[in-house]
Amino acid sequence: MLTFREGNPDDATNLALILDTAGRRVPAYFWSQYAAQGQSFFEFGREKIRNEPDTGSFCKNWSVGEVNSELVGAFFGFIVENPYPEIDYENEPDWWIPFLELEKIASGSWLLQAISILPEHRGKGLAKEFLAKTDEVARSEGVTNITLQVEEINHIALKTYKSHGFSEIARKKLIPFSFSDDTGDIVLMGKAI
Repeated sequence: MLTFREGNPDDATNLALILDTAGRRVPAYFWSQYAAQGQSFFEFGREKIRNEPDTGSFCKNWSVGEVNSELVGAFFGFIVENPYPEIDYENEPDWWIPFLELEKIASGSWLLQAISILPEHRGKGLAKEFLAKTDEVARSEGVTNITLQVEEINHIALKTYKSHGFSEIARKKLIPFSFSDDTGDIVLMGKAI
C-alpha cells in the first residue's frame, strides 16, 4: 500500500535523482553552474535539497511516496506568485525564458514542479495515486487550479497527465541547452481541483 510522508534529509540522494529525472536534466545544468571546482553536479544538488530550507526543492517541501517503508517516488510544488514578479530577461539564459514565461501564465495556481517514480517502481499503477495526492496537497494550500510543465517529447508523461484530467493551457518552443538534446515544445497543462 502506498503511503506519503514529508521528505527529510536522508531522502536527499533519491530526491536529487527524482528532481533531475523529472526536470529532464535542467536541474543538473543549473547545478553545474554553481558546483565548486571538482565537486559533482549531483552532489551540489543533493546538498541543496538536504540543507537549504530557503530553496523550493528543500527536502521538507517534498511529499515522499513509500511502499512497505521503501521510497518509490516523490513530488513537490508551490503556489505561483500572483501577480508574477517582474523578470529581467536580459539576465536569464535564452533557453530558460520559455519556462519562465509559462510559469507566469500559471500565476495563482499550484505548480507541480517535479514528480517522478523511481524506475524500478514504474508500471505498477502508482502514477494515478501520486497524482491524486498532488490534488490533495494543492487543495490544502487553498488553490482551485493545479498546473505543470512537461516537454511534448515526454509522451508517457503527457498521456498520464491527460488521463488525470489535465489539458493544455499554453506552449513555448523548447530551446536546446548543453545538457539536453530534447526537441519540440514545453507544454503548460492545468486543471481545476
